[in-house]
Amino acid sequence: MEIFRGLKWSDGVHCPKCNSLSIQNRGVQGKTKRYSCNNCGSNFSDLTGTTFANKKLPMGEMFYILINLDNKSIKRLSEELGHKWESIYNLAKDFRENLAEKTKDPILSDEVEIDEMYQSAGQKAVENRRFSGIKNP
Repeated sequence: MEIFRGLKWSDGVHCPKCNSLSIQNRGVQGKTKRYSCNNCGSNFSDLTGTTFANKKLPMGEMFYILINLDNKSIKRLSEELGHKWESIYNLAKDFRENLAEKTKDPILSDEVEIDEMYQSAGQKAVENRRFSGIKNP
């Protein structure tokens, strides 16, 4: 959580609602710190505004799922971690949706260099010539 907290609050803890830096630390709930804004009065935590907010799975397991989504099936992750398939599926769906929302296509500007690429057709092209009656050069 310390690493996560350091990334989330790299510019200092601020209110997600009004961006005020006048914050009161309200202590720790589990491993997550809770805060209160002295300006607008809203309450928030380290996880507010993230995909990890309002999830019942432990943070370490959520990171494990996130890291292994491309390598393991939802069924396998649920069996490994001992959670319901639906819980892992919903978390994976949230990860993917949030990633898709926040990922923007790059906008290229200035000078752009594109290298050429050659891809061989392999043996298939040679075999096709042989079978179609064309002699190999």
